[in-house]
Amino acid sequence: MNWKMPDDMEPGDVVSILGIAHVFYEHSMRIVRLTTPPSETISWANKNPGNIVRSGEAESYGAYRGKYNYLFAIFPTEATGFEAVKRFLRHPNRRTKTILGMMKIYAPSGHGPNSPEEYAQQIADSLGVDTETRIEDLSDAQIVDFAKKIKQVEQWIPGQEFNPDNLPEDVREWLTEHPTRAKRAAADQPFAKIGVPQSEGVKNIQRRLNDLGRTPPLVVDGIFGTNTDKAVKWFQQKNFLAADGIVGNKTWKRLVGL
Repeated sequence: MNWKMPDDMEPGDVVSILGIAHVFYEHSMRIVRLTTPPSETISWANKNPGNIVRSGEAESYGAYRGKYNYLFAIFPTEATGFEAVKRFLRHPNRRTKTILGMMKIYAPSGHGPNSPEEYAQQIADSLGVDTETRIEDLSDAQIVDFAKKIKQVEQWIPGQEFNPDNLPEDVREWLTEHPTRAKRAAADQPFAKIGVPQSEGVKNIQRRLNDLGRTPPLVVDGIFGTNTDKAVKWFQQKNFLAADGIVGNKTWKRLVGL
């Protein structure tokens, strides 16, 4: 890998600073700020045009093993990520699913703003079929178009990309101050909200809320559950922030006293 500093950096590593994710690849680094509206999208940052969630299945399609950004897998190239969408659709266990049935699996209700019915209708309209058409009845060309429509609906907005020679100064300083994987985990400042994967970064949020007077103190277990959500909202209200339970850039700045 081309990254000289730190020397234990691996492709697919994510460094989160004040709620902003920095995704490292072999020769480049992509930044994603999870804002509304997005200035860039997590699908682009992860080279994951279908926003396939992290899983053993995603890894079998070429995602970096054990790497993820927020809830989603990270792929080494966009082409690999796009091929993964096609393979997901063609999986033998799903070939008899209808377009609507597939989208209930792919984008279930309750996962963010997902509406599988609306999603399925958009895809069916783009393919010139109805939502009850089975996946096994689609041609290879239609599967490609299906994957392209998923990429469009999931959004693909390019953002800032850097190489080892032009890293932003704040990132360079962060890597200098946290030169090992263990130190970066101990200082991780991820974008987080209820339901994110258990992580050291969530532990950092819990510790900081406890330090700032949350009572009763949170259990520092790295699980962003109901109690942590309530504590984040308590902190946001105290600091005149939108009490949405989302630990993004503004909340992180207040947590660390900026």
